[in-house]
Amino acid sequence: FVVKTCFNSAELTENQLLLLLESLEEKIVSQQLKLVREHTSHLAQNDGAGGLFSFSKEKDEKLTLALVGMSGVKLQKEGSAVCTEDAFSATAALYVSLYVLDLLSN
Repeated sequence: FVVKTCFNSAELTENQLLLLLESLEEKIVSQQLKLVREHTSHLAQNDGAGGLFSFSKEKDEKLTLALVGMSGVKLQKEGSAVCTEDAFSATAALYVSLYVLDLLSN
């Protein structure tokens, strides 16, 4: 008896893990979590819309764009997102990681 599931478990890449570590050091995990949460809900609804985002430091913004981009989502400055086919599961894995790090760092 084998149980099959539709959920395709995605893992973070080594580069994403390194960026998460840098995010922890820069103390921007909460901001990233909020951004990814918002865009993940829009991905689930199959619309590329999201909210505007901004970070106080350009470095933090670049770090976040790189981290999210590695999950298959290219965020646009005005708030929209362009996604690859596998973006939902990869972004879900990123969201869970950010969520846990946010919990542990508070």
